[in-house]
This record gives sequence, C-alpha cells and structure tokens, in this order.
Amino acid sequence: MQEQRIKLDLNSLENTLNQLRNGIDDFKNYSTTFRSSTQDRLAGFNSDFVTKVDALLNSMNDDVNEDLINQMEMIYQEGKTIFDKMKKLDEEVAEAIGGNPK
Repeated sequence: MQEQRIKLDLNSLENTLNQLRNGIDDFKNYSTTFRSSTQDRLAGFNSDFVTKVDALLNSMNDDVNEDLINQMEMIYQEGKTIFDKMKKLDEEVAEAIGGNPK
C-alpha cells in the first residue's frame, strides 16, 4: 500500500518570498538612491546640459514608481501572511501526529 502524504515545500515558498523582497529592495534603491546620488554629483556643475539632466532625474521621481512599489509590497505582505499560516499549520499537524515539521 502506497503511503499518502501532503507535502508542502515551505523552503521553496520562503525562497520565492525572499527573492521578491530582494527585488523590491533593489527596485527601491534604483528608483530613489540612483536619482538622488546622481543629482548630488551634478550639483556643482553649471550648464544647460546638467540642468536638463537634473530635470530628467526629477521627472523620474513620479507616482508610478511609488504605486508599483506599494503594489509589490502588498503582494509580498500577503504572500508572507499565507506562508506564515501554512508554516504554523504544518507545525501543528506534525506535532499532532508526532512527526517533525519541515
């Protein structure tokens, strides 16, 4: 008789959540740190070109990036909530049947 069991790959789910977290953090850094550090480096120069680059960098600081970051944060938080509940349930079931949770 074949043993039946439910298998949750919590490690894979956790890795996926970590990748999402890292992606969000990278995107945040690119969208904020890059602009501000570039503008700081150009601050001492006086030219029409630098003025236009500064205006371009300012225009990159729009609400679209913030909306995208907020949506990604919401997806991450919901995924983390689901993961935490699944992990807790897995531990409870393992304890109830005398096994070890993964």
